[in-house]
Amino acid sequence: MSCQTNEITFPMSSLDVNKFSEIRVVNAIPVSGSSDTLLINGTNYSSVSTAVGSFYPGNSPKYFAVPFGVANISLRFVAKITTPAVAAFNYAQSITVAKGKWSAYITNASQSPVLLQDADNVPVTDAWADTVCFVRVANFFYKADGVTPFGKMTLKAKKNNSTVWETVALNVDFGTQSAAYYLYKLKNTGNVKPWSGTETNITFALFDNNDVQYQQFSTATTSAKGAYSNTGWSLGKGRAYVIYINGKEGATNNTTQFIRLGSYNPL
Repeated sequence: MSCQTNEITFPMSSLDVNKFSEIRVVNAIPVSGSSDTLLINGTNYSSVSTAVGSFYPGNSPKYFAVPFGVANISLRFVAKITTPAVAAFNYAQSITVAKGKWSAYITNASQSPVLLQDADNVPVTDAWADTVCFVRVANFFYKADGVTPFGKMTLKAKKNNSTVWETVALNVDFGTQSAAYYLYKLKNTGNVKPWSGTETNITFALFDNNDVQYQQFSTATTSAKGAYSNTGWSLGKGRAYVIYINGKEGATNNTTQFIRLGSYNPL
């Protein structure tokens, strides 16, 4: 019996792209507790607890097949008990679904998600000659009140041994994403092309539309600010990334400040 073999099959069918779109849901609310029980049109698509600033389910940014037309999205948010505290609430809003792949960013507890379309294709490069990856940037960063958008943001990257900032996406307005993929040229620790395919220790920073680096509060007890940056990123050759910015600017110290850079592979 141990030598008997049986074909293993999984029930599946092709998606009818003329009837269904592919929707990815991202929690980009500035401050909230974690959430679960994602329902779309009353059907449970995820029960995994997902932190603010992340996607559903919490372990993988999956697309969900949703029929064209109006789609009702609901989520349960648990209370956030640390400062600033946020009471538990139920989210219930709708979106109008059209053909294609979309990311639905939930940015406000009482507003419909912002729909941004994911490209089906990325730029074509020479797989052997070019050591690049492809990056788009979406902006959902708020001012301290959590209502007024901060404004246009520029994302820049600094390579491992470099002191020079490289512009990845320029002046991305609130609720939008960069129009095209940026071809990020990968290098290794010696700042030469990484034929192994991955660049590590990349630092990202945010700049406003006056090209001033974003400043953040350094501690919970001081009003002093310093330049914000986000370290330790790795980007792989030939991969496509959407990097999204959410959170809000602190009012007096970093207990009310939340700056998040998240990412997913859109294809």
